[in-house]
Amino acid sequence: MKRFHFALAALVAAAGCTGKSVRPTTAEKFATNPEAVARGGYIVNQVSACGGCHTPHVNGSFVEGERADAYLAGGMRIDDDAFGLHVAIPNITPDAQTGIGGWTDDQILRAIRDGVRADGELLMPPMPFGSFARMSDADARAVVAYLRTVPPVKNAVDRSQNHFGFGVRLAKSMGFIHHKPAANVQAPPASDRIKYGEYLARGVAPCHDCHSLTSKGPSDGNLFAGSDDPMEDPAWGKAYPRNLTPDKETGLGNYTAAQIKQALRTGKRLDGKTMAPPMSMFIPHFSGMTDEDLDAVVAYLQSVPAKKHKIPENQLTPAAQRLVDQSGQN
Repeated sequence: MKRFHFALAALVAAAGCTGKSVRPTTAEKFATNPEAVARGGYIVNQVSACGGCHTPHVNGSFVEGERADAYLAGGMRIDDDAFGLHVAIPNITPDAQTGIGGWTDDQILRAIRDGVRADGELLMPPMPFGSFARMSDADARAVVAYLRTVPPVKNAVDRSQNHFGFGVRLAKSMGFIHHKPAANVQAPPASDRIKYGEYLARGVAPCHDCHSLTSKGPSDGNLFAGSDDPMEDPAWGKAYPRNLTPDKETGLGNYTAAQIKQALRTGKRLDGKTMAPPMSMFIPHFSGMTDEDLDAVVAYLQSVPAKKHKIPENQLTPAAQRLVDQSGQN
């Protein structure tokens, strides 16, 4: 998907060094009480929509639904021939041999928010660790607690063929891609709907990564104004993240709050069309968010500055177009 090389470029521009990006981990065991596990499950399965990427899809195609028999077991591939990006998505079940069962709690937390593997190797986008750096300590620990309860699936994912362009490889080897380790992050109070909606949309769900793209990567200067550059995948073709700002001509300015919320529940646009992939992958997850959380996300989106930015039309594969043309389905 082309968007990932823009994200990488932005991370490279931010620059840093491995010593500043990789923190030591502890052997601390995080709380696994029912409340923490439930909160972590809600984040993984609804707000962060982790299964959209980490759960294998039927027939190995992102256009198809997720396989119930291989929950979070990895193995899907993201391929962008134009950029030379080929990435196999890892198994994050607690299987000791092929998943993360041998990792400590803090190693898992570090991978989520900082993009660093248990062995200290730097992970790469499309893992949205740039957004997850904003995830609160409590929520990140809850995610770890939940992942410990997931049924282990033995699924060895061959990541030896992962490939990134020369510039990206050089930047990784020099430690220029990652941010300062996240620490002492607190979520705003849910009573502040706009601030909490921002937290959900930018720190727990990586909406910003797709819907705020510029030619150099995600940018607050293009906050939720969509992208002129497509997300590419063999399964769906070229899909352009839409403008979600309140601009009446090119964004969501003609949607009411109730209509935006309904779109996130059903995957249907204001014109009645089904949302295209990859958004269609995430709707089954977002649709299960609580009314309060969806209301907060909508309130936040309606509060961002309106930006007139017309997005190109999608160029979808026949399979993806059939999905969009289906009536009454997500």
